[in-house]
Amino acid sequence: MRGFASCRAAFSLLALLVAGGSLGCGGEGDTEHGLNVLLYGPPKSQYPDLDPFTNCSFVKVCYRIAGEAKLRDCQVQPFLSGHIKMPKLPTGKELVIVAECLDADQTGSPMNVVSRGQSVPVQHDKGENVEDLGVYMLPLSINSFGPTYSPGDLSAGGPGQVTTTTEPRYGATAVELFDGTVLICGGVKSIKPPPEDWSNPKFSEQAMSTCELYNPADGTFSLVESTTGLVVMTEKRAFAAAVELPSGEVAIFGGLTKNGEPTNSVDIYDPIRPGFRPDPSDPTDVPPPPMTDTRAFHTATLISSAGKGFVLLVGGYGTGEATWEVWTPEDGVVANSQLQSSRWRHTATHVSKKLDPSAREVVVIAGGEGGGDPGSTTVRDTMEVFDITNQDFDPQPVSLCSNQLPNSPAPAKKTLHAAAFVPKRHFLYVAGGFSDPKHQSPTKDICVWHTVQEKWSGEAGTFLLKKARGALTATALPGNVVLLAGGLCKKNETLQACDTIEIVFEYLNEKGETVVDIGPGDQFPIPMLVPRWDHGAVLTADGRVLFYGGLTGLSTAPSMVEQAEVFNPQ
Repeated sequence: MRGFASCRAAFSLLALLVAGGSLGCGGEGDTEHGLNVLLYGPPKSQYPDLDPFTNCSFVKVCYRIAGEAKLRDCQVQPFLSGHIKMPKLPTGKELVIVAECLDADQTGSPMNVVSRGQSVPVQHDKGENVEDLGVYMLPLSINSFGPTYSPGDLSAGGPGQVTTTTEPRYGATAVELFDGTVLICGGVKSIKPPPEDWSNPKFSEQAMSTCELYNPADGTFSLVESTTGLVVMTEKRAFAAAVELPSGEVAIFGGLTKNGEPTNSVDIYDPIRPGFRPDPSDPTDVPPPPMTDTRAFHTATLISSAGKGFVLLVGGYGTGEATWEVWTPEDGVVANSQLQSSRWRHTATHVSKKLDPSAREVVVIAGGEGGGDPGSTTVRDTMEVFDITNQDFDPQPVSLCSNQLPNSPAPAKKTLHAAAFVPKRHFLYVAGGFSDPKHQSPTKDICVWHTVQEKWSGEAGTFLLKKARGALTATALPGNVVLLAGGLCKKNETLQACDTIEIVFEYLNEKGETVVDIGPGDQFPIPMLVPRWDHGAVLTADGRVLFYGGLTGLSTAPSMVEQAEVFNPQ
């Protein structure tokens, strides 16, 4: 199954099955195959006003080829359950299943559409096993398709999964390794009674040197050990930045050390040995070269796989707040200069020509804060663009946009926001964040930067999060989907951990136009199993999203999250 990872629908967690039972879609062939479709929607017990099957007497199911508006092979049948058989679908083409519920007139014939839904794009090729396909239905009054996600195995609590890490850690950094496991290193063991601003670096204490591995195959965590015992970094560090090098090794840069001060040191992890350099069994091995400046809350981006790799390091809390440098494992820093604005807690997005051949190859550095002590910094309303070919930043910064201001887009300040790149649409989403240095004013902004046109897209004029949130995560998924999770949200003027997920998704409207939308809303939320903010997110090899670390509770009385959480979008 290609296209959206499987024949299952795209998302998971909230909806209940309309009818129970196990489904199997099957068949293979040169030109056609059959498919079982499951229709479902917001649980009637929780959201009676959103029940898509009220007055549903008939169901009309069609398919269309992705990117086309024409509906094909439509069939109308009495609505008896949520299970619909669709025979004779073509193989080798990306298809979307479209379903509508209709009421009946006085003669018992189909009449008005009362609800509708459509699946994510899926493709079946000869010889592949086809799984169940779900279509998430919403009443016509919602005036939108909902984001489709699979009901999953409700008997096991749904496809969301909570698992416990080996140690509580906040401010850890994570990288997926070549074998699909996820390396999570550092962080802090505890947090102090909160100052005026929970995000003050002095708020965290007891930095850690240990690392652990998450295995997506069985959902377990284990401390990294070698034949000689526990594997630890050469220095304790929290709020560091990490990248996987072309060799498969992982470089971990800077962070806050055991004294709460930023460092310029670098650790390199060898997953084969496993261990950190230098290798005690190799007298010729030497420690990796340091950065020029000390950094924490910075970004690290692999900008070239030539040689042993080149890494762009930008900003950070420390002496590198207003600088950038390019580092290699062999030679250390090979280029460095000044940023136009000091910044930390910014985002860095690599616009790669491998993913977006029409775009210029750049790293987009967006927002952040800097220029003062924590809590008295200036929140940035600009982006700086690093041209990888020229090995330098563009001469002029770009204003960040806001879609909550008149005559938008207009410059807007953002820190502790999130960014995700959707190459097929040339869209870089910049979502949420705070507009103030004390992190009390979360925003609903979702700005859309067009990576080929290099300007803000018209989406920015109307596109908003359903709930204002800062310190969230954004994860790009197959199918031009972006998963926005957690953060700090306001409830009755009180900042507390968000307990929901929002999804940016696409659908074709009745005119055949591609519409970018966000959902679901508070009326039928997709809950997080563990509310959290300032956490990490990794898209793992099995297509699921691992959320780890972070804080929970009220911003004035936060606690560390001990559990990791796995979200299944299949």
